[in-house]
Formats: sequence, structure tokens, C-alpha cells
Amino acid sequence: MNTEPRRATRRGFLAGGVAAFGAAAGGVLIGRELPDKAPEAPETSAKQLRPTTVPFYGPHQPGIADPTPTHAAFLAFDVQVGTTRAALASVMQAWTAISAALATGQTDVDTSMVSRGSGPGMFTMTVGLGGSALDQLGITRPAPLVDMPVFPGDRLDQASSHGGVFVQLCSDDAVYLGGAVRTVRKAAAPALTPKWQLNGFRGVEAATTTSNGRNLMGQIDGTNNIAVSRASAGGAVWVDSPSPSWMTGGSYVAIRRFRMLLNSWEQVGDGVRDRAVGRHLETGAPLGGRQEFDPVDLDAVADDGTPVIPVDAHIRLAAPRRGMGEEMLRRSYSYAGGQIATPDGDEDAGLVFVSYQSDPRSSFIPVQQRLAESDALTRFTVPTSSALFAILPGVSSSGDWYGRALLG
Repeated sequence: MNTEPRRATRRGFLAGGVAAFGAAAGGVLIGRELPDKAPEAPETSAKQLRPTTVPFYGPHQPGIADPTPTHAAFLAFDVQVGTTRAALASVMQAWTAISAALATGQTDVDTSMVSRGSGPGMFTMTVGLGGSALDQLGITRPAPLVDMPVFPGDRLDQASSHGGVFVQLCSDDAVYLGGAVRTVRKAAAPALTPKWQLNGFRGVEAATTTSNGRNLMGQIDGTNNIAVSRASAGGAVWVDSPSPSWMTGGSYVAIRRFRMLLNSWEQVGDGVRDRAVGRHLETGAPLGGRQEFDPVDLDAVADDGTPVIPVDAHIRLAAPRRGMGEEMLRRSYSYAGGQIATPDGDEDAGLVFVSYQSDPRSSFIPVQQRLAESDALTRFTVPTSSALFAILPGVSSSGDWYGRALLG
């Protein structure tokens, strides 16, 4: 779990922005005559929607280096016994047609499943394969596609971990997203069985400004995240040679769900929370700094000789070691399950951590190992789901489809 950049605080918005709105609204009514006839409300209809879209075709799949929409659904499937490469290829072809259509708002791909009147809202679909699917089909795994290790402190629900095929769906429109989930599942039915689904959300501020929002612990989520372009090649995110040719332009996604022990987190003082993260939660500034994007000085010591940023602080342990290939692109979401998870009434809520990287063996796995062993935040989180998938390259043109180089 990692922290990300901050936008205006929710507390500040509620205290200032809402109050200002109320005052302004009152001012409009006082000292002005009401018109004899109220102006007609502008006509609204589904036809007036102007959805924002993300380009579908390219060397890399959308939904990785693109802006992160407000809502996400992460799906995993098991490959049915007896499924052939040709059968899986048919699903991939169907999914490609669905993804290309829904990216531009063409809901007629399945009118019974995608809600009309809603728009794509930056809709993206991202598809990958797990090691178990390749094993089942007799395909040699790429070397980076290892089985996800079990880390210290893991309390994994196996029913919501791992899987053979992965789909990430994102949109600013939750209704559109819900229809897309059903459409994807319906098309998968001939060869795949649903295994798990994780839903996530981000604050509206995170989706509508250039700043990052906060997670349910109040941390700014995304500070010091790396910058990646869909036009780039290789580097920390995109797979380049040498690799199986069918993975060139792809990536690897690590996804883990952390339940946050929010009652315990809220009961400790601000100082404990700041030291656990290594940042002042109010401002997002690293300890010893004043603003969110001030440099993180891991060598700074206090007057008593102790590190300003504690040795077990989250940002110290999560920081990539220089020259070790530990950089990754984080794209996480909060979640709230709506169920009571503990005797003290704590909700099942927390973070769906998502990271994309070109080789999880040198990036995600060693970083997560450090965090699991020593991170002060482990007192307040429980890892409950874990998976690793190979993300296929992008679809280059209308004649291409997901995984064609592998399954065609």
C-alpha cells in the first residue's frame, strides 16, 4: 500500500466550501426580486450526454497509463476444464469487440446488459492472463509470471485470490460500469467461470482535478507515483524484449486487497498516524517537510539522533531502492464492503492496491516483502486478497484482438 498526492482535504471542503455555498445561495435570494416567470429548465436527455472517451487501439492496453476514473471493477475467472486455446480465443475476440464498442459509448453491443442513457465516462477495459490459465493450456509462462508469494501477515481469502483470467473495468459512471461487468461475464460464459470481483472507488476530487485524493485512512494516495505514457515503450511498466513475443507491449499487474482496521486507526493520536505513514496526514508533507511534494529526506535525523522519518515508516520502506528496478505504477482504489468485519463493529473497508510493472520479481515482490515484514501500517491493515497477472499487449487495429499473438 502506498500513499498518493493530495487535493484539497475533504474536511476543509465540507467546512469551507459548503458553508460558502450556503452563504452565497442566501445572498442570491436576499435583495433581489424574483422574476415574474421562472426561466425554463434546460432540456435534458440521453442524447445530450457528451461522454469522455479513452482511445482503444494502440501498442498498450488502455486503463494503465491513462487517467484513473472514479469507479473500478476487478474480475477474475477460472478457465473451465477442457477449454481449448480456440475456445479462449473466441472469448478474447468477443471481449475485444465489447471493449472497443463500450469505449466509445456504443451500448448496442448488448442492449440487455449496458444501460442506455449513461456514458462511458473514461471507460477502459484491461485484460490479462494468470499463470494457472497458461499452465492449463500447456503454454510456457513468461519468467516474470511467478505465483504470487504468501507474505508475512497475509490472511488471504482463497476464493478472492489468484485466478486464470483477469479483467479490469474502469469508468466515472457507475451505472455504465455495472452494465459492462455483466456484458463481460456473459461473453466469458462459454469458456470461463467467474471466480471473484473486487469493486473500488476514488473521491470525486481525484477524478476531476490534477491532484490525488485520499484513501479511507485519510492518506493522500499517489504521491511520488511514476509518470508513464501509452506512447512509451519498455521502462518500469511496459514489457520489452527479451520476452515472449506475445508479451511485448504488455505489463504485469499485482492486485492486493487490504482491509483497514479503521476503529484502531482512529483511536490512536495524530502523532502515531503521522509516524506510521512518514507524512503529516493533514498536509501530506513528509516528516521534516512542509508541503506534500517536498523531497523525502530519509537521511534526516532529529536533535536526539533518531531518524526524522522512522525506520518502520511506510514511505521509507515503500521507497524504491535506486538502481534496483523497484519502480512501479500505482493505480489503487478504496473499497467499502458494507459488512461488519470485527466484534467492535468495524466495517469491511480498505484499499484495493493495484500496481503495474514490467517485472514484478524486481519491483512489487521485494517492496511488498519489506512492507510485510516491517511496515508500521501492518498494525492497522489485514491483507485479504492477492493475485498476479500478465497483461496482454494492446489491440493494434480493428483486425486485431486480445492475445492474438498467443492464441491466434
